[in-house]
Amino acid sequence: ESVPSGENQSVAGGDEEAVDEYQELNAREEQDIEIMMEGCEYAIANAEAFAEKLSRELQVLDGANIQSIMASEKQVNILMKLLDEALKEVDQIELKLSSYEEMLQSVKEQMDQISESNHLIHLSNTNNVKL
Repeated sequence: ESVPSGENQSVAGGDEEAVDEYQELNAREEQDIEIMMEGCEYAIANAEAFAEKLSRELQVLDGANIQSIMASEKQVNILMKLLDEALKEVDQIELKLSSYEEMLQSVKEQMDQISESNHLIHLSNTNNVKL
């Protein structure tokens, strides 16, 4: 792991936790910081003003984040209500399908009886002809 030159001495003293906490900036983060520092040329001379500007920007981002979370919570609640309604409709459809299945079973039984009856009538007619 690479460590900044300022932390090198403390790490040599046995403080290995500092190494674990340190995360090297990726290219995108480094570029963002450079752009931000270019927008605040006074920041190098006035670190306190730079820190205040960063703090204000962080507060704006926190506010936007909170609003986003609250908006997503509302959307999740709406989605849950819609899912509950859909489940109720599914239950109603299942009940209708069950009743239709019962009706069809009854019709099937009646058709089986008619078929058996027709078969017996046909057999009777055949026997009568043979007699």
